[in-house]
This record gives sequence, C-alpha cells and structure tokens, in this order.
Amino acid sequence: MLRITGVVVLALVAGLAIFVQIQQRILRWRAERLLADVRELQSHESTRAEARKLLTRWGAWDDAWDSDNNSCARESCEYYIRLVDSFTTFIQRYVDHYPRLRLLIWPTELLGEKDTLIEVVFRIDKGIVEESRFRMYVGGRDEGMARAVNGFVVWDNFRVERLQHPEYYAEKYPGCTGCIRFETAFTPFAGRDKIRELTDFNFSCITRWSPCTTEADVMPSAWKLYQAELPGDEARWKAVRECKVPLESIGREKWSIVLADVISRQGPKTPGDRTDTSARLRIMQGLKGKMYWPLNKTLTASNTGRGEEIFWNGTPVMLAGKRYILYGMHVISGEGMDVLDLDECGVVPYNEQNLSAIQRGIDASLARRIPER
Repeated sequence: MLRITGVVVLALVAGLAIFVQIQQRILRWRAERLLADVRELQSHESTRAEARKLLTRWGAWDDAWDSDNNSCARESCEYYIRLVDSFTTFIQRYVDHYPRLRLLIWPTELLGEKDTLIEVVFRIDKGIVEESRFRMYVGGRDEGMARAVNGFVVWDNFRVERLQHPEYYAEKYPGCTGCIRFETAFTPFAGRDKIRELTDFNFSCITRWSPCTTEADVMPSAWKLYQAELPGDEARWKAVRECKVPLESIGREKWSIVLADVISRQGPKTPGDRTDTSARLRIMQGLKGKMYWPLNKTLTASNTGRGEEIFWNGTPVMLAGKRYILYGMHVISGEGMDVLDLDECGVVPYNEQNLSAIQRGIDASLARRIPER
C-alpha cells in the first residue's frame, strides 16, 4: 500500500510538473508571436484597420472595451490583448467556490509556475493608433514588470534623454524596492532595428527555473542602452535647469507654442517679491498646438493662479512693447478656463534666429503629422 501510494504521489507530481512546464512554454511561444505582430505594427504609422486585423487574429476584438467599460464601437478608445498562464487563470476563476485550490499555488511555483501576464494595449483616436504598449509581468504583478510604449505619447512629457535622440528613450523607475520597473518608449521613426532593440523582452523569464530579478534579465538590450547613456544625463539635466535646451528641441517636444506681444508689464512691488508679477499680453500667432485663445485678444498673465489665461512660475524677463515666443502646456483651471501654463523657461525673446530654430523643431515634430486633438 505504501509503495502504491508513493507511486501515485510521484506520478501526480510528475504529471503536474509536466503540465506546468508545457503551459509555461505555450505561453512563452504565444508571447513571442504576439510581440512579433506588435513590432510590425509599431514600425510605421498604423491605422485602426491594421490594429483591428491584429486584434481579430488574437481573438481580442470582440472583447475589447474602452476605459469607460463601453464596447469599443466608436472611433476613439483603447483595445486590450491579454495572455496569462493558464494555471493561475484556472485558480483565480474557481478559487471563490473551491478555496482549497490555493493549496496548489505553492507546490506549482516549486515546479516552475510563474504568475505571468502579457498585455498589449492600443489607444486609437480618429482612426490612428496613437499609442501601443507591450507589457510583461513575471513573478507577481509588482515583482517583475517591464513595458515598451510606442506612439505619439512620448511627447506628452519632456524627457532629457530625447535631447540626444528624439525618437526613443529608456527609463528605470525609482522607488521600486525589491521589484523591477523598466520602460522603453519610441516612435515609428526610431526604425525597425532600434524598435527591436527597445522591445527585447527576455521571454525565458517565463520558463526558466530561476526568477528574473534584474532589468538586465528582463530587457537585456534596452538595459545596455540605458546604462551606456546614463553618464550623460547630468549634463542634459543641467541644460534643462539653466534654460539652455536647444530651441529646436523645444519646438519638437512642446505641445503649445505661441507668439505674443507684451502690452503692459507689472513687476514685483519689492525686490525678490514673487507674489505680484503680471502682464497684459496679446497672442499674435499660434505656432503649435490647438489655439484655445482668440488672436489679438488681450489676456492676463501672472503667477497668482487667480483666473489669468496665462500662468508662469517665477518672474520671467518680459518688457512692454516686445514680442516673445511662449511655450508650455494647455490646462483647464479650477474655474473651467483654458490656461497656457508656461514652463519655467517658457519665455523666449522673439527674433528671426530663435523663431527659425523653434520652427525647425516644430516641422520635425511627429505631433504635426497626426490629427489635431
């Protein structure tokens, strides 16, 4: 009886081990195929029809939902493809009815099971794939995570890495103790070879016995790129802090850029006072971004946050009767007003040289090649 019991137990363990390894390898194979499809889509400016073709191939189109949990039948929404390890999915589906299934989690982990999620997200607006993301979580949702982001969204936030190469960046997230959080982002203009390098996910993390514990494990090529460029970060940050970023980069990166004439200027009442600085401005031309303010209308600019149409940090040098190039981002104030929130370095003297440099960056900006938001 003991021999029979021992044989049965060993057979069950062996069968479970074989099942775990098979389903992990199937998941890895599917993840590799999915990444290949996504890379092809990311290598050019993609359309809704192309995304739908890929989603249909992976059986995700009919299950696609937008962020408001509405069926994705309209032109603007997000679409998802998710691949998960089948055993974890099985346990999550039935654990409420059969709580003892939790007892299988620990032994299956010993046999190579890893809590794994592969996720692809497409954000589509006006028929264009604005952004696509490929994410891999291995070994727990917060223990091992890396993602690659493709699309126009890389211009939403200025990053010093793009002073060197505007079409991509690699970034390690700080403050993630005991876990991996690494991201790469790029546009289709990065090129197929660079996109392949930036999406070099190590899918052996799914099937190997030892867990992936470093960024070099999860995305080896992208991590090498990040490490190679790290020494130059301080010089690039210094250029940002000292307002010495090339104007061509400003034109390429920033969403809202306008020409404005200063009608009047009120400086601080006392030296060093930062609480009472204001100006009356007239926007003469929108260089980039949607124009939320009528041309030739007199607008209030200050740093008080009390209903002005243009908000700045600090006390920018601005003289009455002069023209300036202003850049920043469009925000909605608490009162529902459209506000141009200027960057700390967002006031540039107007002259032909500065305007030409800004315009070269604008012409190179991918934001000019997609539908207006």
